[in-house]
Amino acid sequence: MKYLTRKDELLLLSILRLGVEASLVKLREYLINSTNKNWSIGNVFVSLDKLEDLGYIRPNLGEPTSRRGGKAVKFYTVTDTGLKALKETKEMQDGMWEGLHEAVFIN
Repeated sequence: MKYLTRKDELLLLSILRLGVEASLVKLREYLINSTNKNWSIGNVFVSLDKLEDLGYIRPNLGEPTSRRGGKAVKFYTVTDTGLKALKETKEMQDGMWEGLHEAVFIN
């Protein structure tokens, strides 16, 4: 199993959180607000493309809108393969953190 990168993990979690609203623009806004970091549209787009190639997400086209010049918005959902990758990555991270909470967070 190839574990997810932190960026991939955050994107998959964001898609799950946003549900049917998980478009490129909404994902970028959510990531900026959740991480307090700047995420460029290009950075998010390239990462989504990679996750799609891996089979972790599936794009779905919405209805075309006049606001977008007749173009449809692309929304994303996490596939079963993506959910499995998230679960395996979380289990690995939980194992790495096990027993370290007190050592790391003692004031």
